[in-house]
Amino acid sequence: MDTRNFNLIDKLVAGMRLGKVLGHVREGDRVLDFGCGSQGYLLRKVSDRIKSGVGLDYDVDDEKIENLEFRKFSFKDKFDFKSASFDKVVMLAVLEHIELNKVEVLFKEFARVLSKGGKVVLTTPTPMSKAILELLAYKLHVISEGEIRDHKKYYRKEDMLMLAKKAGFKLESYNLFQFGINSVAVFKKV
Repeated sequence: MDTRNFNLIDKLVAGMRLGKVLGHVREGDRVLDFGCGSQGYLLRKVSDRIKSGVGLDYDVDDEKIENLEFRKFSFKDKFDFKSASFDKVVMLAVLEHIELNKVEVLFKEFARVLSKGGKVVLTTPTPMSKAILELLAYKLHVISEGEIRDHKKYYRKEDMLMLAKKAGFKLESYNLFQFGINSVAVFKKV
C-alpha cells in the first residue's frame, strides 16, 4: 500500500515495528529490506553499521546512496540477485499483504538469496488484531483503511512454523508485542 500517505498513528506503529527488528541487524550485514516503503526507514536507520542494503518496494523511487540502494519492484517469482547475496532479509508489516499463492515462492527465493545461516526477520499482525485494526481503519478512520483492506491473512505461530518447514528454514524465534496483536518472527536458513 502507499506508505507516502501514512498518518501520524500509522507512522507511530511503524516505528514500534522498526524497534522490534533493529537488534537483529548486525554490524557488517548485507540486508535486503523487502517492502521497504517509500522512505526506506529501516535501511536508512542502520546504514552506518551494515555493509550494504537493498530496499525493494513498488512504492519507492530508484535511488543509490552510499551503501544503500532502493529499487521500485513488484515480486513475481524471482529476484535478480545472485545466490547468497544477503545475510538478512527484513519484512516489516509486509507478509500479510502478499498473495497467499506467492508466500511460499517468496520464502524459497529468500532462502536462495540468503547466505548460510542467514535470517529472515519479519513483523506481521496476528489474528487477534483483525477486529481492532478494522475498527481503527473503517469506523474510527485513525489508520490507513487501504492498508487494512489489503490484508490477505493474519498469521499465527503455527502458520510461521509451517512456512519455515516448507521453505527450508527453522523458526528461530516468535514473539508477540503490542499486547499480542503483532508478532516478530525470525527464520534461520538451514
